[in-house]
Amino acid sequence: MLSLFSNNNFNLDLNKIDLLASPIADSYYVFMQQNESTTNAIMQYHRMRLVLPEVKTLGWRDAHTQESRFAAFCRWGDLNGSKILDLGCGYGDLKYFLDECFDEFEYIGVDLMPEFIATARQRFAHVELTHFIQMDFSAGDWPPVDVIFASGSLNYRSNDLQHPYPIISQMWEQARLGIAFNLLDDRKQESSGFIQAYDPVRILDFCRQLDPHAELLIDYHPEDFTILMRKL
Repeated sequence: MLSLFSNNNFNLDLNKIDLLASPIADSYYVFMQQNESTTNAIMQYHRMRLVLPEVKTLGWRDAHTQESRFAAFCRWGDLNGSKILDLGCGYGDLKYFLDECFDEFEYIGVDLMPEFIATARQRFAHVELTHFIQMDFSAGDWPPVDVIFASGSLNYRSNDLQHPYPIISQMWEQARLGIAFNLLDDRKQESSGFIQAYDPVRILDFCRQLDPHAELLIDYHPEDFTILMRKL
């Protein structure tokens, strides 16, 4: 399969394959990760999907799977008046969802993909207290905030064998009030070429070294889990 990509002439009609579960897309990501950085592999993967509906461009199966994860974040607590950082914000969809639940908060979205950030900036151009930054958040140069969220953005397979623990630790260290993130549950979802699933109990055990009261949510989506951590 990898020989398809060896000469950089990778041409497919993306409307004719399901990139959500395609072994072609899977092998393409593996090839890119072996021959490029993880960052470039992620960018190329999403650029393959730009012809698809937005929710699928971001990697979600449908809007419900995305919004169920957002709803789990809202169980973190009262976000009214807080300053929120969204790691891997995509088009800023979490901002829309939070607007339905909370008031007068400041939202900062960061994403690796310049295409996503350009669309988000245009979409929210006249919305107060809403900002978007194009950056590789794994570099860790984040603005100071109260709460940090990461929805789906920690699921990419990484060349760093310790992933996602350093990112979780940094989120916890830099957030003033707390964090929430979701990951795929390896009891329900197999890892693939570009997506890594995790043991929720092992992730929770790690998080409880940082916050003894870290909370595990497994009741909102059959293939996913969320960790809520608070400094309150």
